[in-house]
Amino acid sequence: MKICSATLIVMTLMWMRPAPGLAQIDPLVVVSITSPQSGATVGGTITVTAETSGPGSGAVVGVQFRLDGVNLGAEDAAAPYAVSWDTASSANGAHTLVAVARDALGFQYVSQPVSVSVFNDMPHRPPDTMTRVENTDAAIAYTSGTTEPGRPGDWWHGSRSRGWSAGTASFNRSLGARATFTFTGTSVRWIGFRSFWAGIANVYLDGAFLTELDLYVPSEEAQTVVFARTGLSSGAHTIAVESTGRKNPASSDYAVVVDAFDIGPAVPAPISGTRIEQNASSVSYTSQWSTDSATLWSGGSAIGTRAAGARATLTFIGTTATWVGVRGPDTGIARVYLDGTLQSEIDTFSPTEVEGEIFTAGNLAPARHTLTIEAAGDHGPGATDSLIFVDAVDVRSRFEEGDAAIAYTGQWTLDSREPFSGTSGLNGTGTAQISNGAGDVAAFAFSGTAVSWIGAVGPSRGIARVYVDGNWAADLDTYAATEQVRTVLFTATNLADTSHTLRVENTGQRNPNAIGTSIVVDAFDVTLSATVPQVTRFQETAASIVYTNGWTPSPCPSFQFWSGRCASYSSTTGAQATFTFTGQNVRWLGDRAFGGGYARIYLDGVVVADVNTHAPLQEEYQTPLFIATNLSPGTHTLTIEVTGTNDGSSSGVQVLVDAFEVY
Repeated sequence: MKICSATLIVMTLMWMRPAPGLAQIDPLVVVSITSPQSGATVGGTITVTAETSGPGSGAVVGVQFRLDGVNLGAEDAAAPYAVSWDTASSANGAHTLVAVARDALGFQYVSQPVSVSVFNDMPHRPPDTMTRVENTDAAIAYTSGTTEPGRPGDWWHGSRSRGWSAGTASFNRSLGARATFTFTGTSVRWIGFRSFWAGIANVYLDGAFLTELDLYVPSEEAQTVVFARTGLSSGAHTIAVESTGRKNPASSDYAVVVDAFDIGPAVPAPISGTRIEQNASSVSYTSQWSTDSATLWSGGSAIGTRAAGARATLTFIGTTATWVGVRGPDTGIARVYLDGTLQSEIDTFSPTEVEGEIFTAGNLAPARHTLTIEAAGDHGPGATDSLIFVDAVDVRSRFEEGDAAIAYTGQWTLDSREPFSGTSGLNGTGTAQISNGAGDVAAFAFSGTAVSWIGAVGPSRGIARVYVDGNWAADLDTYAATEQVRTVLFTATNLADTSHTLRVENTGQRNPNAIGTSIVVDAFDVTLSATVPQVTRFQETAASIVYTNGWTPSPCPSFQFWSGRCASYSSTTGAQATFTFTGQNVRWLGDRAFGGGYARIYLDGVVVADVNTHAPLQEEYQTPLFIATNLSPGTHTLTIEVTGTNDGSSSGVQVLVDAFEVY
């Protein structure tokens, strides 16, 4: 019998295939799931995709996806083959996906299985969750007490000596000093400090004396609940903490600490700058996150994960970014990356459930940055789970009064007695410049489309004259019956996207009711151009930095306020650190320290500056010690040399390299 070649090919194909309806991986068609990858953790609604290959792939008429052996959606009849999977309809845990290709004769070809883990269990926060308000929030009013030897009447707002909430706390030791917090809620907690060197405090609620608290204990208890009251009537209340200037006979000091206040029921955390919600287009996520909706969240929802390696990344323009989320008994460890490098590792555990600030990146270049929050998939010894929550990120483009872009003429005085802008773990206490003389000027040079002057009003404040780009803009009376700091005194908007100057002048005049003519320059806020460049951060360990002998690298990690928690330092005269980079702008980040000395700066081999790294008031970390802008395009070198000298008031000559920013 004679058989034609075409018939032989068909018979051969049929011989190689199984009977219709029988599943088998066949070399004629190979079907593969392309997403998700095997071993992935998934949540929310995802797209499962597959592709076919092989000599018989052209005969495929459809692909059916299966989840745990059950059809997932309808068969997809055309490439690219895909199906939507709402993972919330599946239980948390391990699941198996396969794709089954079918040809016109009904033969089936099965992919290799893909194993994934579903995570959608974002537990709602418990009803006793509270909102944390930090010690420098504007809702807390501080009044001074009676000054005695060794016990100043003014509050000190920049303590970083212990594990304070958000890095800082406010201290007082005098008689009669008060911190009064106005809030709306039905419960309140004072977060303070008990110690062998703590004093005695009075607590007032809604103006009435409530109790006296002896804060002495033989050990130290930082960031602890020293007073709590529940069952308040719904509405506005005040709680006042008063330093008595007295102590337990066994105590060695009189310290009363206001670290924070917690209020309940929980509401979204106070906003610092411009709030970017977790679902904004500028925030991107890996697929392992899940949404939780509740009234405590900013914008009504937050996103969370417990999957190791899950990341949330925000691109923003500004000088400060604050991650807002939750600390609690079931929250774990997160890693924070800034502009491409590991910035810090944070244990978000708290014995009580608190919505508030988790981490702040500050002292940043006025440019474009990336902030990445990564779940470690682990937790500390006291936690029951490893959950990480992202509720929002607050971004601000603020220039503090000590910024190099501000030029002062006349008699200005640095003041730290009030809770001024700038208080942080990096800067310590906030400060402001105060003028009492007619004709004193603060001139701020900036680039952007809007600017605001942050100052203060009060009984002793005078009248200021404001100029924008040399043109008179306003005369401002800064008198008020009561003192209020961190106040927006002037704003200019709709400026051309270019360079500008804002000039604040003390006129020497005052309101008839005022008792003084002082003017306060605390900070300036700027709306930066949308075209600013992207920043790349280089830690002190980067291969592009070459050190001569005489430098000591710190253990890593070693200090929470250093970038990456590590740094290199030297007191050896002539020791050099040379950073090679490509870009038009560079910043050296280091410390201003009580033992800081002078550093000589070389740019492309030429001496350009001598920098004093001594801190006369309080040590500052991750602070820009030298900035070079508008360099020619291409590769440059920045060399930092220890001179072995100081300004005469420093206790040492040390110079520290923490990181570099290039943009």
